[in-house]
Amino acid sequence: MLCFKWVHKYDIILVIGGKIMNDLIIEKLQKSDLKEAISIYDNNHNTKTNYERLFQEYDKIYNNSDYHNIVVKFNGKIVGMATIVINRDIVGELHPFLTVWNLGVHKDYRRRKIGTAMLDYIYNYAKNLRCDFIALIAEDDNIIGQRFYESLGYIREVGYVKLINKRK
Repeated sequence: MLCFKWVHKYDIILVIGGKIMNDLIIEKLQKSDLKEAISIYDNNHNTKTNYERLFQEYDKIYNNSDYHNIVVKFNGKIVGMATIVINRDIVGELHPFLTVWNLGVHKDYRRRKIGTAMLDYIYNYAKNLRCDFIALIAEDDNIIGQRFYESLGYIREVGYVKLINKRK
């Protein structure tokens, strides 16, 4: 049985303000970290999360073995987050695949390999699960994100989204 390894220290050297830093930890999102983590998404996408509802939904998500919310901490501060969902296939070899949602890095910590560390972590997790692929969505106007994903070996596929309670 595969067990998700929640805490992982990366050997990535970050240079911040001329100082070398290498305390990058990727771990499971804890309830006490929700506001700090979700604020990254809200700030990156100019949204406002309903925190009251989030705290109500958190336990359902936390206890679902197919959902994994991870955070990246640098010197104790949350600087990145992502939601990983294991999708169970019912055709072919029945290998699962991962979808990645809510991937984001705090604006003050971009271009420091944090996003690369998260996606590398997710890739290794997917390999351990014997997943066939990882899927993620970059919005049409997110050219920087698209180039970043492509630089890590992700390929552009045609995908569609039907928005129900959201406007583009």
